[in-house]
Amino acid sequence: MALSRRVSLILLAAACSSGTSSTRPPAPSGAPGTPPPGVDPIRNTPTSDAAINYPKAGGGLVRYSMARHDSLSAVMPTGEPQVQVVGRTAFVTVAWIAADTGTRVSVAIDSVRGDSGVAFVQAALDSARGTRWSGLRLPNGQLTALTGTPRSQVGDQIRDELQLLFPILPPEGARPGATWGDSVTGPVRVSAFEASETAVVASQAGAAGPAGGLDIGVVRSRSASGQGEQFGQPITVRATGSDTLSYRIASDGRVLSVSGVRSTALVIDLPSIGQSVPANERSAFLMTLLR
Repeated sequence: MALSRRVSLILLAAACSSGTSSTRPPAPSGAPGTPPPGVDPIRNTPTSDAAINYPKAGGGLVRYSMARHDSLSAVMPTGEPQVQVVGRTAFVTVAWIAADTGTRVSVAIDSVRGDSGVAFVQAALDSARGTRWSGLRLPNGQLTALTGTPRSQVGDQIRDELQLLFPILPPEGARPGATWGDSVTGPVRVSAFEASETAVVASQAGAAGPAGGLDIGVVRSRSASGQGEQFGQPITVRATGSDTLSYRIASDGRVLSVSGVRSTALVIDLPSIGQSVPANERSAFLMTLLR
């Protein structure tokens, strides 16, 4: 019983809340705020087959809502099932200054709120407010060297979502119907632990929109591992999974929206007592440009 309670608390800490039981995660509800702004034809009027790239000059300030819903299920060594269902929306402001070598990015969490009907540990949400990061978005869109303070579980989760905000584009830019691939490696949070993740990314662009924008579909195949300590016990975590994401990007390189689903199979190992706990997590994302 003590082991079951320890692992249950670990899973609960990872979710940062207690919620209702469910066999699958709810679909994300519409994120609050205004709909994604359309592409302004005065800014850029490309031909329908023009390549889309991220800006290499200029700067700006944009704001996003980032809604996420998670369902985490596990079976304790005692056979007892555990299910956590959580949902929240973060509002972040992103400042950027572009150059040929990449874009300097500063991100701040303005606020975080839990979904209606889900019991949250409010202190966990409050701990993320005011977190700030700085980093470099490479010319292809990969967000690197993202560092910030203060650290918190919810804040680290939002940090990981920022890695999904900008799709990776090919060196020559994204054109309608094009396909391309890449791979990325970096830190992530798996359950309650910091881990290193490698993702293989496959992307395909759809048809051009009426104002020159583009829809891009992305599949990311992920593997990660990490270790830490909980309740005085060493713990390791292993995870594999995939993300299926849909992006809408404007002709001037602004990301208008991101939606998708993440599936993760993870194993929490407690080597000191020779026990392992398998778990499955499904997450639904909706990120929307507000201004």
